[in-house]
Amino acid sequence: MSTLEQKKNNLLKDILKIYFSSQEVNEFTKKYLSDFGDTAKQITGKKSKQQVELNLQEDPRLRVETDLLITFAESKLNRNKFLELLLSLGGMAITAGEFSLAIDINEKLLFETKDKKEYLNITANAYLSLGEMNSRQAHWQLSFNNIKKAGELFDKQKDSYGKAKCENLLGTIYGETGDLKKAKKYFENSLSLIENKQDISLKGKIEINLGIINNIQGNYDLALSYYQRALLNFQKLNNLKRIAEIKHNIGMTYLKLNKYELSLNNFDQSISVSLQAGSLTTLGITYVSKAYLYTLKKDFSLAEAFADKAMDICYKTNDKLSIADIYKIKGIIQRNKSNYETSENYLLTSLRINKEFRNKLNYAETNFELGLLFKEMGNGKESKTYFDEAIKYFKSISALPEIKIIQATMSS
Repeated sequence: MSTLEQKKNNLLKDILKIYFSSQEVNEFTKKYLSDFGDTAKQITGKKSKQQVELNLQEDPRLRVETDLLITFAESKLNRNKFLELLLSLGGMAITAGEFSLAIDINEKLLFETKDKKEYLNITANAYLSLGEMNSRQAHWQLSFNNIKKAGELFDKQKDSYGKAKCENLLGTIYGETGDLKKAKKYFENSLSLIENKQDISLKGKIEINLGIINNIQGNYDLALSYYQRALLNFQKLNNLKRIAEIKHNIGMTYLKLNKYELSLNNFDQSISVSLQAGSLTTLGITYVSKAYLYTLKKDFSLAEAFADKAMDICYKTNDKLSIADIYKIKGIIQRNKSNYETSENYLLTSLRINKEFRNKLNYAETNFELGLLFKEMGNGKESKTYFDEAIKYFKSISALPEIKIIQATMSS
């Protein structure tokens, strides 16, 4: 079993300990899991070699164990405990990047609780989780529909905390699609709904999101301040998944500041903590970021290795926006190798995916890279068209550092 699969297995073991006695855990293991073998693979070498050689071979173990556990639990737990277990398993699947499993579990929760007044809160949370899964796969309309259903149910219960979670997720979606003004509004709405609650977890999530917005707009000191506050809160909770996210985001800010070693250090910490947490989603985006960092350091062999591994992870989690980013990075690598036709194909693929999934920020960044490509090829007219398209978006979100870079590039 790979290190990552072992971490996923540990997530399930932790849930078993919460809901079952040691005797019941042994019973489940003996009766249901006796057919599983364990295939270990040692990865040796330096840090980058270890990260690039990470074994991501598809393993049905977590899916099968979860299916069997649900069957076992139905005969062992009372109704309320069984539903709580399903919620926990859904959260575990999200952390592990097993989104199809997470969707199946939450759809089962809806089947078990829909139209039953005593389970309104569980139904609302199931809709919210489905909304989160839809958003991670860039299915925006599905996501909005599920968040709306969740919000209506939280409103019925006068549950301001649940409503705050909906507002935060809506802010994330608007941030992903590049509408920073709306994103910030929803994050602030979310914060206002929990201002009288002592909940450092949700507050920390919102602080991460506000950090991301400020990072995009070039307010780097403010972004780092939000990240550090969130980091302290999640360290108190020992929430490894969120700590990994924050380390990734801090790395992104240092990348913008051209502090490559600080950036690399934070990315490596993010990868290490993601592996500890079994969090495939954060692992994927950090590999993408490391690949991009190596393009800036002109180490194109490492950039390509990390881009290819990122593609493996992001296809597994169906993270379409990160896949578009990887095509952009591959385009940058090929441009630097003077393989202009290949570079153009990669960049146009990135542009198409970003356009299809309405990711305005990544669309603008890819336009900039196409501008650079055509400038290098000596096609000034085509280059200007792409630069103009990029600068139009960056002006709309007041991203001053990007505007200055594009203007300087166009006049050079």
